[in-house]
Amino acid sequence: MKNNNYLFQDWLDQNDHVDSLKEKEHVLKLFAIPQSDTDSSVSGQNSIGAGDQAQAQSEAGVDLDKAIKDGKKDTVIEILTNSTGNAVSSILGLAQSRSNWNPLNPDSAKNQEGFQVFVSELLKVPIFNITQSSTTDVKYKEENYNSLIDKVVDLYDGIVEKDKTQIKNSIVNLAKACSSRVNTQNTKTLFVQNTLNAQKGENIVVGLQQTFMMMERSHATGKGAPKDSYKTEISVKTLELTFQSNLWNKQLATGLAGKFVKSWDDWLNGGTTPPAATEKSIDFCFGDKKLESNF
Repeated sequence: MKNNNYLFQDWLDQNDHVDSLKEKEHVLKLFAIPQSDTDSSVSGQNSIGAGDQAQAQSEAGVDLDKAIKDGKKDTVIEILTNSTGNAVSSILGLAQSRSNWNPLNPDSAKNQEGFQVFVSELLKVPIFNITQSSTTDVKYKEENYNSLIDKVVDLYDGIVEKDKTQIKNSIVNLAKACSSRVNTQNTKTLFVQNTLNAQKGENIVVGLQQTFMMMERSHATGKGAPKDSYKTEISVKTLELTFQSNLWNKQLATGLAGKFVKSWDDWLNGGTTPPAATEKSIDFCFGDKKLESNF
């Protein structure tokens, strides 16, 4: 049996015999796009760094970008060897480059299938272990989404309270960025919250939450008509991949450096869907009012 060095090189080279691993196929099926008859679609992503080592990974990424700019290959390899966060961001960047997943172009019809290809590529990486995969469905018929967002954030494991606030804000902004692009009665949006969690003395954890939201907007007109209301069906798919730093070494970093390098901040900043060019006045009432949901 080949060791991890050979298996990782196989993934880098996209060798035909690289297997997505049979035991991981059920995870890929988890991220299949639900079928629906809705008439609009938009896909987006937001990425954040979390954990007490996130700043250190960011600083190492600055040094990495400088080494790339200066053409210092040995320094690039050294940083990728020692900074697992920047190794992970490079792996994520390479996986995305092989797919049609482009959150900067959220209206692309290729995005939904492209995201599945992106996940499939990550599942082939022998340095990642699946530490969580689950799905949660909810029907929500309210005018305030605040408690819903709280419960979506709570699906993340190992996230400290201060980072949960950051993730919540990120999801709110992403939902608004995606939904501002559609203004029809039935819409479907797919948005992905990507979190890189770097805790001291622990492995980097890549958290992906795929949220598929079907939103029915009821628009009332005429004198005395009630304000718009929303009925939402949401399916949240959660995947956590843990980067096994004990398997990472200079040989693997050298192979990665020869294929693709993307620093921590470049990955985070380059994978966030921008607001629509013309914002539509859709108010989700993201406020303090607490409402019940059937999560």
